[in-house]
Amino acid sequence: MKFNEIVRLFADRAWFDFEMVHLISGEASACVHTELYRWRESGKLIELRRGLFALAEPWRHTPVDGACLAEALYPPSYLSGAWALRRYGLLPVDASAFDSVTARPAKTFENTFGRYTYTTFPRDLLFGTKTELIDGKRVRMALPEKALLDYWFIEGGEWDEERIKNAGLSLGPLDRDRLEALAARAGRPRLARATGAYLRAAQ
Repeated sequence: MKFNEIVRLFADRAWFDFEMVHLISGEASACVHTELYRWRESGKLIELRRGLFALAEPWRHTPVDGACLAEALYPPSYLSGAWALRRYGLLPVDASAFDSVTARPAKTFENTFGRYTYTTFPRDLLFGTKTELIDGKRVRMALPEKALLDYWFIEGGEWDEERIKNAGLSLGPLDRDRLEALAARAGRPRLARATGAYLRAAQ
């Protein structure tokens, strides 16, 4: 398979994987591995994790926000915690760190686009998400109120009013009713106590 064919097929995609190239090319697996390795070594491809790639500039025709890669790196998962709180303006900005939750074992990846951390959650806590378009790509992330609950769950321990303020959490606009409803659905006393402390601090 020629590299210009890779550009034609994937220049407008945030990512592609070995299986896509293998299927389209019709070549033997060993040949596809060799070609992908050669293009990666020459700087034409960025390896996001084993078997997952993005075209490097200038061959990539559209910008790629690192958030668009998070679920593809380790599916199924959704962006939440500190990353989502930063996006919603509730924590100071750090665009290179992407925090996600998943039912799978915890995992961390690092690539050109940043550091991706996946925290294992019980399945009954995997709710409260939405899909948002970023650079024209669909990205699954927690609702603001669920991101806050997920952040408290990830960080652990008790969250009283003092800890909430010391963490730099903004006491900005959140949907109070939705926060309380999501905390009730989570069914974790620690998160219910943290929710109460946050709402008192925000008064």
